[in-house]
Amino acid sequence: MDYPLDSGFTELLSPSDPRDGMPRGEAPGHPAGLRVLAPEESRRLQEITARITEAGLPADGLATAIALIADVVGTKVALLGKDARAWTVLAEAGAGPALPALQGASLETLDRVGDAKTIMLEHWRSGEGWTLLGLTRRAGAPSMLMLAGDWTRSAPPLLQLGQNLLLAECTCAVARAAEARVAAHRLSLALTRATGVRSVSELAIRNAARAVHAQLAALAVANADGQSLSIMATYGYPLTLVEHLRIPRGEGVLGSVFQTGLPLRVTDVGALQDTRRRRSRYRTNSFAVVPITNGREILGAMCVTDRADGRPFSQFDLSTLRTLAAIVALALVRERAHAQAYSYAQAAAIDPVSGLFNRRYFQARLEEELQRAQRHTLSVGLLMIDVDDFKMVNDTYGHLAGDAVIRDIGEILRRSVRVFDICTRFGGEEFAVVMPGSGPEDAARIAERIRERIENYRASEPDLATLRTTVSIGLSVSTPATSARDLISSADHALYQAKRAGKNQVCVGESGRNDQTS
Repeated sequence: MDYPLDSGFTELLSPSDPRDGMPRGEAPGHPAGLRVLAPEESRRLQEITARITEAGLPADGLATAIALIADVVGTKVALLGKDARAWTVLAEAGAGPALPALQGASLETLDRVGDAKTIMLEHWRSGEGWTLLGLTRRAGAPSMLMLAGDWTRSAPPLLQLGQNLLLAECTCAVARAAEARVAAHRLSLALTRATGVRSVSELAIRNAARAVHAQLAALAVANADGQSLSIMATYGYPLTLVEHLRIPRGEGVLGSVFQTGLPLRVTDVGALQDTRRRRSRYRTNSFAVVPITNGREILGAMCVTDRADGRPFSQFDLSTLRTLAAIVALALVRERAHAQAYSYAQAAAIDPVSGLFNRRYFQARLEEELQRAQRHTLSVGLLMIDVDDFKMVNDTYGHLAGDAVIRDIGEILRRSVRVFDICTRFGGEEFAVVMPGSGPEDAARIAERIRERIENYRASEPDLATLRTTVSIGLSVSTPATSARDLISSADHALYQAKRAGKNQVCVGESGRNDQTS
């Protein structure tokens, strides 16, 4: 019976009963010489069947099993599967004619194999004969074993082997899916404890590498420009070797995946076009890269290489990485949202004139630092700073000039304190500085430094060249029982004393020293 020319196949014969493997007869043009398994070949196939049944598929799955079968029968062997639309080559091995163009083809001839169990076909375009063994459907999808030549007389043992192969694949797939779920669960738990993009990246790449047994791995995230990647975490080698790199979109394997948003699995690095230019970075010939995506946005990419067993990364490994990448994407989006919220909160806490934190932020941080100091038996210093005769500055030079003075004093404060001290604008011409862990001597030294620098300050605006600015400072240091209200009151009282004593000086409140510095 002839089939449409676009299939390229002509049916030659079908056995009446696949159990005895005896053909019904020969159609004209049947290729001469039926292939029959020799006793040694049958024994080796039985060993393969027993091995697959007892131990399951090897690490790289169907490819190794098909290669073993091809080695026994001495010809080209392929395993095909069909989804809702077309046939796909799942694995192929062995020397012999090239497979017909089956990838993505919807062939009526092949669709009948599941009913006939075994069909001998000739591919008229190549003149080669092929035996197609229909296998029991799994999950509603048909499969078949395809061998070059006429193997209809040996169909029964080959059919049994094919069925065992599919059963082992199904069992292996269930086990691997369970492993992937465990890896995903483990990563999800780890990421709930991570804070910051760096911490998320380190946990993610370590868990991903272990899930697919990779010895080397890296995770890169998109930079703010959206046109390049930076490597945030590595596994198996120091981050310092690559953290300075900026990977442009489309450059290298990471850049290519960043550009396309598609996963990449390479089983033979030597087959890449730029092999001659590539440094020998890989100990094996396989690597896998998956994008980290949030909808249509590509947040970064993960790359793994060098499987511990030396085998190429499988399609299952790639699927596992994609599952983990989806979890990583959620964590990165979460961290970005946290960073944005913090940025917005910081912006809301910033005084627009001085560029320092505002009074509300001061109140919250002072409470936090006092609680921390009580837990660790430390002290907190507080400076209350007031610009002397500031009303005169506004009346003489105008409010814009007054804003310029406030802005310059804010900059002087930032440059005069320690990196962890908190500078704030308390209100009007008054400032406050919270100094965690500071004792009376350290606080007094910093206060005097501020006073001197402001006294020597000259405004940059030409109209303010004759302006001389000074400040009065009240200082107080907490004790374990000091409340925020008491500390502010003590520093405020010391500030009042400095004003009454003649301004441009530092006074210490009752909770610290009782002397006066001028």
